[in-house]
Amino acid sequence: MKLEPKVLKALETALDEELRQYHDYLQILDQEQERVVTLKTDELVEFSATRSRIIDRLSQLRDIRVAIVTSVVGNDSTKLSEFVEGLPASADKNRLSTYVEKIKNAVAAVDTKTKEFTQVLNYSLGLVNGEISLLWSASQTVSRVYNAFGSVIEGAQPAPQRVGSLLGEA
Repeated sequence: MKLEPKVLKALETALDEELRQYHDYLQILDQEQERVVTLKTDELVEFSATRSRIIDRLSQLRDIRVAIVTSVVGNDSTKLSEFVEGLPASADKNRLSTYVEKIKNAVAAVDTKTKEFTQVLNYSLGLVNGEISLLWSASQTVSRVYNAFGSVIEGAQPAPQRVGSLLGEA
């Protein structure tokens, strides 16, 4: 199966754009993680919106890639790597194989970085929830907590009334 130059150019353009988008995604994710760690929440919204736009663009590029491969092969379930392997040995095949390898590496990097970012977010959320729990329980004379078996444990804090104090207001 010989690729027409027009189809080859369209595929290479889509793959090149996809690689750039993955690179941009990783940079945005790094910056977003930095903002979470430094508690710059006002900037987080912008980075999240940018990341969402990149995800949308990656989806569009994937659809373009699938459409190109489908137009040549006639089957929309053929993976890009399978498509490239089916090409006769040539410079075109070598260039496309390089793109396939780079995209696989980029996807693996995005997956790793996304898992790391999720861990940072979960840790931060746990800290915030812990602080809120401490403040809430400190403002109560009797605290009720469900244990793992579904029963309630009550704990009384022998403390003077906190009415009018800073802790009582919290």
